[in-house]
Amino acid sequence: MMLSSFTGRQWIDRIARWCVSAVGYSVMLALAMIFIFLLLQVAPLFSKASITPLAKEDTVASSFRLLGSVVDDAENSTRQAQHALKLHRPVDFVLSTADTLFLLERDGRYRWLSHQGTDSRRLLSSGQLDIAEITAATMSPTGQTLLVASVDGRIHPYTLLHQELIAMQPIATSGTQIQQLLVQASTRSVVSLDDSDTIRLFHIASGRELAHYHWDKHPNSLMQLSEDEQYLQLTAGTMRQVVKLHNPHPEASWRQLVRPVHYEGRRSADYVWQSSTVSDNTEAKLSLVPLTIGTLKAAWYAMLFATPLAIFAAAYTAFFAPVSWRYRIKAVMEVLESLPTVILGFLAAFLLAPWLELHLLLFLGSLIIVPVTIMLGSCGWFYWRKKQQYGTDQPSWWLVLLSLLTGVVLTTMLVSNAETYLFHGDFLSWLANRGIDYQQRNSLIIGIAMGIAVIPTIFSLTDEAIYHVPTSLTQGVIALGASRWQALSTLILPVAAPGILAACLLGLGRALGETMILLMATGNTPLLGFDPFQGMRTLTATLAIEAPEASLESAHFRVLVLAALLLMILTFVVNTLVTLLRQRLRHRYLQL
Repeated sequence: MMLSSFTGRQWIDRIARWCVSAVGYSVMLALAMIFIFLLLQVAPLFSKASITPLAKEDTVASSFRLLGSVVDDAENSTRQAQHALKLHRPVDFVLSTADTLFLLERDGRYRWLSHQGTDSRRLLSSGQLDIAEITAATMSPTGQTLLVASVDGRIHPYTLLHQELIAMQPIATSGTQIQQLLVQASTRSVVSLDDSDTIRLFHIASGRELAHYHWDKHPNSLMQLSEDEQYLQLTAGTMRQVVKLHNPHPEASWRQLVRPVHYEGRRSADYVWQSSTVSDNTEAKLSLVPLTIGTLKAAWYAMLFATPLAIFAAAYTAFFAPVSWRYRIKAVMEVLESLPTVILGFLAAFLLAPWLELHLLLFLGSLIIVPVTIMLGSCGWFYWRKKQQYGTDQPSWWLVLLSLLTGVVLTTMLVSNAETYLFHGDFLSWLANRGIDYQQRNSLIIGIAMGIAVIPTIFSLTDEAIYHVPTSLTQGVIALGASRWQALSTLILPVAAPGILAACLLGLGRALGETMILLMATGNTPLLGFDPFQGMRTLTATLAIEAPEASLESAHFRVLVLAALLLMILTFVVNTLVTLLRQRLRHRYLQL
């Protein structure tokens, strides 16, 4: 009977282990499937473009303009422009949009005119391009980008900005002289046809070659784009060939995601996130650098605020405070940890941000004066206790409170006088005069609000790490004559260091994944730099704002999925480090 009961208990234990293992493996499998799903969604973002010839029997649903009308229109435009402007020099290229007219000669001389009807033209700009001889030229439909092919086979993009031509990075080709250029406006790409009858597809902003196709034995070919810009027709005499342009996501490459890009309408290359565009002809700018820096910036200021407060509070409750106080403080921290972050974001956006804008100098002064006052009060306490030949126990709570109140009073008095005499009564205007832009919803607000959300996480793990240091070590150090502060600084903290580091890393993971506070308390402006007086835009906030509106299978949607994948990898790395540090701490405690 006992043997039968024992065998049944073994089966129950075995089934329980199987169930627990199955649940664990299911969680790991779910995470792996999520990771694979994100990878599958991101993979088409980097698929290569292609130029595929169509068979003669294939039909094209889009129409092409007649080649004769294209040539006739170009010649008529050239003659009309020369006659209307009374030009004495021949014009080789006439490029027009809805409101601009660009006249270009082969030696690089140009005239840029406003185009308001046939009789109303006004000269906006004129000059000389730094090109010896031009072989082909075209302009984007927006009228902001001029593309010029030089005799050495390179393509030179120029962007029109405030009646000025700004040279962009030249596009390197095979070196063969280019005959014709066409702009694929929907993808912000340019198609070139050179003397070797090779068609090449380039992305204008990044300058990279996307695809190429060679049409053999057909010299003096001409190109025509279909109305939907999906097909290209090659014509040489009576010969005709139609090719399909497959160019899915040219605006999203590794170079454009992580390196500065010179977009049209801008003076220089920069990191830009601007997913929404004014018109269909405007290119989306999808650099992940501003969002990544914004995420790291928010986490940095949150950890800068939360880490010292959480570690000092945990050291006090675990080593100095009575046991009853420790449990009460831990209960308060648990309540703070359960507080919805949307409430913290609301308070930060509508209470803390306006107050800090009015009392910025007071806040900055308190960061220096109040800690110094508390330290001076504590040093005075220890000195007085030593002179009276008392024990050097920790200062009482009333002394800390008195030092805190003294620091607040001193800060208020000193800051009010300093703002009046040093900054002419307005600290924000003084900053503005020196080129420092203060935004109401800035990194300081995020550091405080998100730091409050991160403090309970760091506090709880740090408290446990310090509290579970073996008591025999503490008693031995104190028995040798060390004070409790010396025991904490020289023994307890070094022993608990892996646990404290794990707590900080877990708090960092919490800060990296925060959304609601960042969504409500920042200006959501993708800016570079770690300026504490400016806002930011993070990966999580961008996902929350733009993911519901992104069209499926678009480059914008897939870049957002890539941002989610990046966040997942960061969180996985941080949690893995936390687990390794916890195991190291447990192994150290077992050795002690």
